[in-house]
Amino acid sequence: MVADTLISFLFATASIAFTVGCLIYSTVVGGRVSDRVGILLLMSLVMAVTGLGFGLHSFRLVEGDNNAKRMTVILSVIALVLLVILFFL
Repeated sequence: MVADTLISFLFATASIAFTVGCLIYSTVVGGRVSDRVGILLLMSLVMAVTGLGFGLHSFRLVEGDNNAKRMTVILSVIALVLLVILFFL
């Protein structure tokens, strides 16, 4: 597996985990959250964009599995869509 694909997978997975964790925490405390949750969501956005960049860059490399590359890009897009949906709610 290409290193870019692995980095993209880790960033996309961490981004989704941070977003879902912040959503659960916000629901549990009834919406009264500190500024740390906003910073975690910004970190999640940066990780999703970085994961998408690494995922798209991995397609330039010959070695590695194309299905894994495609999966990391899809995970990064899912993380971005989730953040956009939360932004508009």
